[in-house]
Amino acid sequence: MADEKMRILNMLSEGKITPEEAEKLLAAIDTPMAPEKSSASFFDSMENKNLYVQVEPKEGKESEKVSIKVPFALLKAGLNIAGLIPQEAQDKINTSMNEKGINFNLNDMDPKNIQEIMAALEEFSVDIDTEESTVQVYCR
Repeated sequence: MADEKMRILNMLSEGKITPEEAEKLLAAIDTPMAPEKSSASFFDSMENKNLYVQVEPKEGKESEKVSIKVPFALLKAGLNIAGLIPQEAQDKINTSMNEKGINFNLNDMDPKNIQEIMAALEEFSVDIDTEESTVQVYCR
């Protein structure tokens, strides 16, 4: 920062800028910039949130009971959550979302798009009720 101040003072002494311009430039250098909202702060705000996938078999049915809690911190690390969800549940989730007009496939999740996905998941909820089981996917 000292180099920048010297450059401004040199420009002033050489007549390249006016004293008012020098004053503005020096004030701008001394004013701390507001931190930009980065993906790091976004992920910090999501730190205590989880993605839940629950499959409850209907009474008398032989479907398996599944309860998965995936911390968003794992998403931050780029974990492919589709690998944690049983294929049967993935198929039901994908089908239900497609029926609701949402073109989404758990197998296509790209770690490069995690921030966008996580922001969408904040308001996300899927409830599927079939003859065999009830599937819920939600975040909180």
